[in-house]
Amino acid sequence: MDNRPTVLCIAGAVIGRPFMMYAKQMGWRVLILTNAKRLDDAWPRDHVDDVFGVPDIFDEKVVKNVVSYLARGRKIDRIVPMGDFEVDVAVVLREHLRIPGMGETTMRYFRDKLAMRMKTQEDGIPVPDFVHILNHDEINAYLNRVPGPWILKPRMEAASFGIQKINHPDELWKKLEELGDKQSNYLLEKFTAGDVYHVDAVVSEGKTLFASASKYGKPMLELNQAGGVYTTRTIERGTAEEKDLQKLNKEVISSLGLVRGVTHIEYIKSQADGKFYFLEAGARVGAARIPDVIYRATDLCLWHEWARLDLAEKGEVYKLPAIRQDYAGVIVTLAQQEHPDMSSYNDPEVVWVQKKKYHAGLVIQSPDPKRVEALLAEYAQRFARDFMAHVPLKV
Repeated sequence: MDNRPTVLCIAGAVIGRPFMMYAKQMGWRVLILTNAKRLDDAWPRDHVDDVFGVPDIFDEKVVKNVVSYLARGRKIDRIVPMGDFEVDVAVVLREHLRIPGMGETTMRYFRDKLAMRMKTQEDGIPVPDFVHILNHDEINAYLNRVPGPWILKPRMEAASFGIQKINHPDELWKKLEELGDKQSNYLLEKFTAGDVYHVDAVVSEGKTLFASASKYGKPMLELNQAGGVYTTRTIERGTAEEKDLQKLNKEVISSLGLVRGVTHIEYIKSQADGKFYFLEAGARVGAARIPDVIYRATDLCLWHEWARLDLAEKGEVYKLPAIRQDYAGVIVTLAQQEHPDMSSYNDPEVVWVQKKKYHAGLVIQSPDPKRVEALLAEYAQRFARDFMAHVPLKV
């Protein structure tokens, strides 16, 4: 009889491999539930016990039935979503099978862009002015009070998917007419020009034990809609900017009520007033090579720490590993070439090179944040000339 505890990883695509492999190393039996069309993808099969496929991993009714059937022959102790889209399904399964982990109320604060804005605003955290797309009188009052442009956002999508910039009230009402009964799934927010930042943290028993503040190059909204070169980098520690972000991030995590886990939270620094505003939060590991940046700068693997937190035995006290204080950055673009030649990007700070078809990318590491910034600026120009394909980027 196999007495190992079992974790079911929900993954719509190949993501979270380090979590799965580390969970196995910790002595857990690791199961993966994915889309049937992804069964032959590059799962770490030597480090997991089984991979199951369903026609649509986001069909909650089917997934609930499948997982309930699997649970007849194996006791499932934890259910962990590997990405933002999978969070909803994992919560449904936890509630149905009565398995420990984040419940629906807390999940809403980390998935529903309206819920997270309302909660943080109630707690005095600055957010861009917004209105729920629900009552048309309230929307009209908002449009009269808050000058455009605005951003129309779906409440439950991830990152910048489905977001649209609105320049005139007529444009909004036309869009809402197209949405019909789906209107209430959206919010309208004041467009805030400025630089976008993210803070990626480790939380245990409600306390933020580690947080790394970083700054994007082009905002993800612009990249997803227009394409381009994606960059992010850790910002210099101890600066006023970094201290402000660290303080604000702790306030947001406290407001949203996360007990333990990892977070990826985004902020914008307004060009108008120089203040940071909360944008959105995810109770997950960030995407777009962000974990690689943090690992290269600090030696901390967010995937491993997430596994240690979520799979800890009852009463076990979490201790943060030793942290290195370097800096790192990443640059990625869709490439015109199937196999881009990266050989000329050979500075000693380059520590990882992308090997994916039609992608060019690398990670750099240095003890000097100014060196990371200078290399990213130089490489961004060269990437645009050498590789960049002029189609929307999704990394």
